[in-house]
Amino acid sequence: MTTPAVGVTYEDNPELHHLYHSVELEAAFTGAGRVFGAFIHIDGVERLAGVAIWFEPGKQFLDEYILTIHPPPSAADLVLCYSDEQLGYWASFSNKLDSDTRQWWKEVMLPRYNQLTTEGLGEGVKKGLLHLQVLGIHPDFQRRGVGKALVRYMLVRGDSQGVASCVETAKETNVSFYVGLGFEIKSEKEIPSPYGNFTMWCLRREPNAGKELLCS
Repeated sequence: MTTPAVGVTYEDNPELHHLYHSVELEAAFTGAGRVFGAFIHIDGVERLAGVAIWFEPGKQFLDEYILTIHPPPSAADLVLCYSDEQLGYWASFSNKLDSDTRQWWKEVMLPRYNQLTTEGLGEGVKKGLLHLQVLGIHPDFQRRGVGKALVRYMLVRGDSQGVASCVETAKETNVSFYVGLGFEIKSEKEIPSPYGNFTMWCLRREPNAGKELLCS
């Protein structure tokens, strides 16, 4: 589960990547999101094969901060954006950023990310959708249906409630995976980065879209 959106490569700073994903988990565990794990029984031991983090309508990862087009310039100022538990978790990540990377988050990453979702979904629409924040599968268990099972569970739930779903990804290989589950590409945006530009895609799935694909 690596992402170019962290601002540094995994090889250069694996600790920062691990911390970022820990923040995503901890933020969800505050009650804002829902965390699902898939386990596979091997030789008498249950191994964690994959994890998915979802945010249901009305909730969002680091809500106020992500929706702020011009976030505060420093980690200290970021603290003022929150009034809940997610504050401390995000601060633990932002405090680890060097000044250049923090400036990149402020001036490039977050504004471009906001543009991506606004252009693809509409202003303020994302918070009313079922949002897949994270999908990570252990390399030993990839291409074995684990990711599909983790996504399918909540899509079926959303279908029963008539709720659309959305996801963003920075991996082109993931796009075809989501399209195969009924998602449609709504927008894409190139994001400049000191470690090489990358593209992010925003996808949306209407209730029951590609429903037959969930059963295959």
